[in-house]
Amino acid sequence: MRIALLRHGIAEDESTTDFDRALTEAGWLELERVLDALTHAGWAPGTILHSPYVRTTQTAASVHARFPHVPCIATDALAIGLLDPIMMAASRHVDPLLVGHEPTMGNLCGRLLGAPTGAIRFERAGFALLEVDRLPATRPARLLSFLSPMWVG
Repeated sequence: MRIALLRHGIAEDESTTDFDRALTEAGWLELERVLDALTHAGWAPGTILHSPYVRTTQTAASVHARFPHVPCIATDALAIGLLDPIMMAASRHVDPLLVGHEPTMGNLCGRLLGAPTGAIRFERAGFALLEVDRLPATRPARLLSFLSPMWVG
């Protein structure tokens, strides 16, 4: 099973609430560069699971626009940030993409790889692709790809 992790793009510093923070123009551009690189490399999600926050919903919508046949589902598990419920939600889907927040994305990646909490940090619009035996994983995942928006044109 493959599991992909994507942190939302650059969001507004301030809004009425944290929930309502939207992507900035720079956030959209950075995200599109990352998605261009991923689609060029042949990656595609099986399902898109995302936090219901505005910035992650926008990020997931951008992915979904490229893969309109793929289900796109909001899940509170990704907003709350508890790793076990996130893995349970992801385990119900084939090759899920999880769109979320930091530090959750970094902590989840770290747990799947067997690294200590806080060892991995995701930049905004950062992406990782891992191969796991199953979820919850019974052995450390294999890191297939880790992409920073700084690395793409």
